Parts: sequence; structure tokens; C-alpha cells
Amino acid sequence: MIKQIEINDTQFNALVLKASLPVLLECASPECIICKTMAERIIEAGKEYKEQMLFLRLNVNDNRRWQDYGVRVIPTLLYFKDGELLARQENFPEIEEIHAQIKTMVAGQQKSSDLKDEFKSAIDLERSAALFYKYVFTNAKNGRMKERFRSMHHQAVSHAEVLEKKYREMTGESYAAAKGPVSGLEPQRFSLLGALKASIRLEKMLLVFYKKLAKKKLRAPDKELFKQMARQENAHLKAVEKEKRFSQRKEMESSMELSEQSVWLQKFSE
Repeated sequence: MIKQIEINDTQFNALVLKASLPVLLECASPECIICKTMAERIIEAGKEYKEQMLFLRLNVNDNRRWQDYGVRVIPTLLYFKDGELLARQENFPEIEEIHAQIKTMVAGQQKSSDLKDEFKSAIDLERSAALFYKYVFTNAKNGRMKERFRSMHHQAVSHAEVLEKKYREMTGESYAAAKGPVSGLEPQRFSLLGALKASIRLEKMLLVFYKKLAKKKLRAPDKELFKQMARQENAHLKAVEKEKRFSQRKEMESSMELSEQSVWLQKFSE
């Protein structure tokens, strides 16, 4: 069984930012009942990875470093690797969702050199993002929202084409990108709010990918290209998060969306 280690602000740099292993940090409070349940979920989700990942907890009442990472609710799970925050989970994620994110962090640790597979996943992610954006602008009633997501759809298609071109240059072969969403999940099976939430997950994964590429030893023009694409993904992420907050006030979440998103997104951590 894994054990969460309680840390404080003075230990944060050494145990989180300079850790040799990926880190799952739970921002929590001793008085928070739901935080205790979350700790149990973390222990269950991470039991296979006790040698490959650090499991830490930060008391938000006595410490302040959580403020540096925009934590607004507790519990919030922050995932770090090589001193960078790569992912976060709020809204009380299920054990399966935590397990999938842990698996992603550990898989990246074990297979970081396999750039070909990273490109393949990124191409599929961009193609799926384009399908979700098309679904949103087709079904949105707000004209401003339609135009924003139509533009983001075109940009996602363009990003996928750039990645496919770079993949051909790197491998000498073409990659047959998925024709539809990975694992057969159709955007039409989501409500508008569900599609926005799925898009946020996609954008977060793409942002991590482009940031990693921009740090690799590539030709200067390629590094600048991927930096630009990272900036564009960050703009997409902010735009989708803004629309999600707006839509969330108007639409109830269905339990079907959460479970299906979890299964679908787990494809990218295998």
C-alpha cells in the first residue's frame, strides 16, 4: 500500500519541484471530509505505482505554495514532473480517472524517448479536438461562440496537418490518423457541456505535448513552430474553459458523460 507524505512550504522545492520521480500532490485540509475520501481514492488508484511515483499532501490551512498553482477548490490533485505542473484534477475525480492520469505520468517516465508514438497520439488528439469543435459550432446557438469554435476547428485541422508533415519528415512514412474519435466515441453522444469538458481534457494534453517538443533538441525553426503552437493551444484552452463556465450555468451534467470521457481518455495513457 502507498502512503501519502505530508509536506510543508519549506519542503516544496526539494520534494516536488526537484523530485526525481513524477509527483501527485493533493492540496487538502484536515477538516475536509471529502479530502479524506479523496486520499483513499489516491491510495487505491496508485497502489501499482508506489515505486514509480511520489504521493504527497499539502495542508492548505498551514501553507501557501498551493496559491502559486491557481488552486481554487479542495481537494485538488496536482501532477508534477521535472519541476513542471503537467496536469490537475478537480471536482472529485473517480479512482479510474486518477489511475489513468498516474499511468500517463509514469508511462511518460518510462517511454519519454519514443517520439514517434507521441506524434501519433498528438495527431489523433488534434483530429479529435477538431471533431469536437465542429460539433460545438454546429450546435451552439450563440453567434460569437459559433465563430470562435469554427476558427478553433480550422486551427486544430491545421495543427494535425503540420504534425503529419513533421511525422513524415521524421520517419519517412505517412501516419494514417484515426478517421473519427478514438475508441469510437462520437461527439454527438455528448451534451454541449460534455463536449466542452472533453475539449478541455484534449487541450491540456496537447499543451503538454507542444511544450515538451519546444524543449527538445530540434532545429531553431521547428522549436519556434512548436512554441507558437503551444501558445495557440493555451489560447484554445482558455477559450474553452470560459465557454464551459458559461454553459455550466445553463445545463445539467449527465453521469454518462463523466464515465465515457474517462474510458475514452484512458486510450492516451496506454
